[in-house]
Amino acid sequence: MSTSYSVPIEAFYHRIEKDRDFFNYFNLSEEEAMALAKERALAYMDEALVRISLECHPSVDFTDRDDTSEVFNFDLNKNEVMLISSLMYQSHLEREIPYLKTMDVNYTPSELKVFDPSNARSSYLDMYKIICEQNDSLMDKYKSTDRVSGTYKTINFNSYDDE
Repeated sequence: MSTSYSVPIEAFYHRIEKDRDFFNYFNLSEEEAMALAKERALAYMDEALVRISLECHPSVDFTDRDDTSEVFNFDLNKNEVMLISSLMYQSHLEREIPYLKTMDVNYTPSELKVFDPSNARSSYLDMYKIICEQNDSLMDKYKSTDRVSGTYKTINFNSYDDE
């Protein structure tokens, strides 16, 4: 009863499969590039797990894992894999925000007809905002459902019965 780290990492890789920059690095072999991509993905996964633990107080302990064997010591369900990979994607996008400022250079009017850096920044930030909102919704759903049965958690008002 364990889930390999590769499960949420592969889900993340599928999410960013069109992002050539994540998988290709100058002067690195394909094996070295994939090792670096995996290292980055592991860092994103750690951030996602911390966020889930802080915001959701899950019924499983996401620190219960073996970093040497790269496995969780419990089974992740499909919702958790989706949530983790989505939060990993948000972390990935978040890393690019500081670089948006580097697009702020002086362009000639003819260059601005072809490429509008302001519009590119706005589009990226709009996309990032949508991803954040989707992840907030996923977190809310995860908080309010039982991870085993998938049913909504309810309050047992009988336990608060006045005597």
